[in-house]
This record gives sequence, structure tokens and C-alpha cells, in this order.
Amino acid sequence: MDASSLNRRATLASTAVSLSLVCLKFTVGALSGSVAVLASAIDSALDFCVSLFNAFAVRGAEKPSDHDHNYGHGKLEGLAALLEGLFILASSIFVFRQAFLKFAHPQPFENRGLDLALAVMLVSMITSIVLVWFLKRTAAQTRNLVLEADAVHYQTDIWSNAAILAGIVLIRVTGWTQADPLIAFGIGLYIAAAAVPLIRKSVDMLMDRALPAALVEQIRDIAETHSPQAGDVHEMKTRRSGDIHFVDFHLVLDEHIPLGEAHRIGDEIEDRIRALEKTRWVITIHLDPVNDSHRDRKRAESGN
Repeated sequence: MDASSLNRRATLASTAVSLSLVCLKFTVGALSGSVAVLASAIDSALDFCVSLFNAFAVRGAEKPSDHDHNYGHGKLEGLAALLEGLFILASSIFVFRQAFLKFAHPQPFENRGLDLALAVMLVSMITSIVLVWFLKRTAAQTRNLVLEADAVHYQTDIWSNAAILAGIVLIRVTGWTQADPLIAFGIGLYIAAAAVPLIRKSVDMLMDRALPAALVEQIRDIAETHSPQAGDVHEMKTRRSGDIHFVDFHLVLDEHIPLGEAHRIGDEIEDRIRALEKTRWVITIHLDPVNDSHRDRKRAESGN
């Protein structure tokens, strides 16, 4: 199965799972009166909205370049992940509010409601574990930031579900109802903390952050050492958009070699760079007969 099909299957799975959990948690949250379960239901509702958006974003990001989008639509992936991070932050704020209200106005629980809440949170945690495993495996295969974001999101569900389970058991055994809002507050903190690196990574893509330094150094080493007729490499620029790595640089070659030979060397360098990672690459090499890096640097600084 190709990367496109894997990505679509993964987004469909996360959307279906989140919708099922929304219905289940809202029902049990209303019946049990647990604000922690209700907070988890709200989080699952946001999961569903985000997963639905991600399904469209993944399809959109895979569209080839066109007349109006010469570099493709890969940044839809970064935009989707950014919105997901913001949704996660919004859900944590709601959880904080509900936890505070429940802490200020505690209510007793019925054992039957607690048992029902315990059962549904156990099912939810097991489901989330399976989904996170599936999303992480697919994201590793396709290098899709949207799926990576979804995996992070559902991983927070695992820990929050575990915390809610522990709280329900504690209330069931000791009768200490204040454990419910305290655990909900802790879940809110964890959810907010998980959103920060996701938002940062999304912004990096949207702002054309360079590829990892180690990878850039490998690219530079290939360009400088591939041929004895190659010399200095300068004006190297890299970025990532969706699953595409963009690389361009100037390569100084012996000015006396034929154009065909220079072209062959450039193609060989491109092939070696593409072999570094199994992803899509757009590589542009500007061949220089002399080292004009000083002139290029001055042009870049002046904006000309």
C-alpha cells in the first residue's frame, strides 16, 4: 500500500474511533456525574473535529503542484497540525474550568454510575492504545506530520484515561469525591503540555525551518566530495513542506569541464541525496564555474 493510501486509512480510523468515544463518554459522563469523564468526552469531541479536518487536509496536501501552487500543497499538513495543537489547548482550558466548578461544588457519586464510568474509561484507554500504535507506525512509514500530531493527541488520551480510571477506583474505595476534579485538573495540565511541542513543530514547517542539521551536513558532504572536479558549496537552503524535502545550493565545478559532464555530476549528486531518506525530494543545483559566494552573499543581504 502506498503512502497516500496509508495516510487516508489512518485518518479514517482516527475519525471513526473518536466519534464512537464521543457518544460513549458523553452518555456515561451524564449518567455518572463525573466531571473527569465529561472532560474526557469533550476532548474526544475535539478529537473527532480535528480528525475530520485532518482527513481533508491529508487529501489536500497530497495534491500535486498546479499553476497557482507551484510548490505543491504540503503546507496544509503543517496548518492542520497547528490547528490540532490549538484545539488541544482549547480543550485543556475547558477541562480546567469544569474541574474548578466541580471542586467548588462537589457532588456525591452513586456506585452504579462509578462502575459504568470505570468500564467505559477502560474501553476508551484500550482503544486509544491500539489507535496510537497504528498512527505512530503509519506516521513513521509516511513521515506525515498530521498523523504524528494525531498520535500525540491520542497519546494524551491514554494517560488521561488512566488517571480517570485511578480516580474512579479511589472514589469507589474511599468515597473521596474531590479526587475527581483534582485528576481532571491534572489531565488539563498534561493536555496543555502536550500541545506546545506540536504547535512549535507546525510553526517550523509553516515558517520554512531548515531540515535537521545532521541531514543538511550529509547533503553538504555529498556535494563537496562526490567528484574531484567539484569544489565549494554555498548558498545552501533547505526546508520541508508536507512529505517533500526542498534543497537548493550552488556548487563550484572546474570551469573547463564540458556542460554534459557538469550535468552528469549534478545528477549523480541528486541521486545520492535522494537516497539519504525515503521521502520526496525537490533538489535544485546551481552550477558555478568559479567561487562567487561573496557576490551571492552580498546580493542576498541587499535583497537584489
